[in-house]
Amino acid sequence: MSNTVRVPRTVSKTATHRALASESRQALLGVLRRSERPLDAAEASRAVGLHSNTARVHLNVLVDSGLVKRVGEQRTVPGRPRVLYEATSDAPVTQHRTTTDTSYRELARILVDQLGEVQDHQLALRAGRRWADALDVTSPDEVEGASNSGIDTVLAVLNDLGFDPRIEPSTNQDRLVLHQCPFADIAIKDRSVVCQVHLGMLSATFERIAPTMSVTGLDPLVSEEPLRCVVHLQGSGQP
Repeated sequence: MSNTVRVPRTVSKTATHRALASESRQALLGVLRRSERPLDAAEASRAVGLHSNTARVHLNVLVDSGLVKRVGEQRTVPGRPRVLYEATSDAPVTQHRTTTDTSYRELARILVDQLGEVQDHQLALRAGRRWADALDVTSPDEVEGASNSGIDTVLAVLNDLGFDPRIEPSTNQDRLVLHQCPFADIAIKDRSVVCQVHLGMLSATFERIAPTMSVTGLDPLVSEEPLRCVVHLQGSGQP
């Protein structure tokens, strides 16, 4: 199935659908719904068998989608209040993922493990570039009102893939900050593979859609709560 992207665009998928596309997030949401009190990330992670850092990533996605909210702990003794999470009234009954979804996730894990054994970054980069080639993207020249530089199209592609990208100008170059990662749970385990695949995809996507800018580097998971990966860009951004 191809991912066709057209700009200008609004949200391509509902936040709820994207948040519930993960089995782990479904499990966390179910735990919060059943709990009689808000839970912190450590408690929620133990309940579903996840590492606490991985659980925080998923909980942040659920918060962004409006299914979960953060609650400050009310303390009666000195100390830093914990960040607690509870399901909102908008949270639906947790759905079960399809067998196909789960199988694809497991396949991704297996492929990452295999690439990790080879320890060939160039192979991971090439895999990412092939991923970019497989995306069916509408040229910005074909869309009325689209940016001629192609940046709007790149952002739409990455948003559709679940990265929540935002351009942040800095003192000497532009930075593209990714606030979500569709493979965060796998990347935290082995970022050397997953992030190299993403770097290859990003580089090829900019070359194809926004050739006036280029990707010069990727700082993966500079922050896990909230999640932030920084893509360094070079170029004018003008046609």
